[in-house]
Amino acid sequence: GSGYEFQTALFQPEGGMDAGPMALAEKVKDKITFNAKVTEINQDAGGVTVTYVDGQAGGAVKTAKADWCLCTIPASILSQIKKNVSADMDAAINALPYEAAFKVGLQFKRRFWEQDEEIYGGITYTDLPISLIAYPNTHYGSKGKGVLLGAYPWGPFAYEFASMAPEERVKKCVEFGAQIHPQYLKEFDTGVAVAWHRVPWTLGCFGSWTEAKRADHYKNMCKIDGRILLAGEHVSYLPAWQEGAVQSSLDAITRL
Repeated sequence: GSGYEFQTALFQPEGGMDAGPMALAEKVKDKITFNAKVTEINQDAGGVTVTYVDGQAGGAVKTAKADWCLCTIPASILSQIKKNVSADMDAAINALPYEAAFKVGLQFKRRFWEQDEEIYGGITYTDLPISLIAYPNTHYGSKGKGVLLGAYPWGPFAYEFASMAPEERVKKCVEFGAQIHPQYLKEFDTGVAVAWHRVPWTLGCFGSWTEAKRADHYKNMCKIDGRILLAGEHVSYLPAWQEGAVQSSLDAITRL
């Protein structure tokens, strides 16, 4: 990593970046209500009441009550939920736009990038709509199938890919990637594509702050508002990164 946020040596969990959250969830699974789609957050002098429904099964409206609410719902979603927060916090939530991004994972019949081209990990940056190709940093030289990050575009190209059906997105990424690795066409097996602003519980990849928006709204986004406090990558100076979300949560919990 060559960005200012990084040290030279980086580590990543095997099996995907959700390994950390999944491990945490396992520790506290008896405290988690899954598939809870929040419809309202209401606070008063005595506490906070959250109204929700089962996001998959539907059914009766339910409520959860607590002394405080540490809310990690993305601002892109929270802006659409009924809530009684201060005008300043409401304005901050409504002011934050979310960046568009798109990723595709491509599975191939063999790890041809290693076998044919001696590429072990790292990234190929391109001027194609796919933006880049990232190679797995684990299990070098292993036999059998392999998976690449076949695309990670932002902005207009992300919107363009998101307008396609998922199978069409994968097909296009194979076609573009074949301009760099001709083996794509013969070795392609299957793929999966995700556009963040089409995911209903995020509607965007991350909060897109500008210096002007931070000056106007960031303090109000971070403050304890009655009995409600926000946390997440969007309430940090490292947006889009899990580190930003973790730092934000630790800061919020400490202040609370």
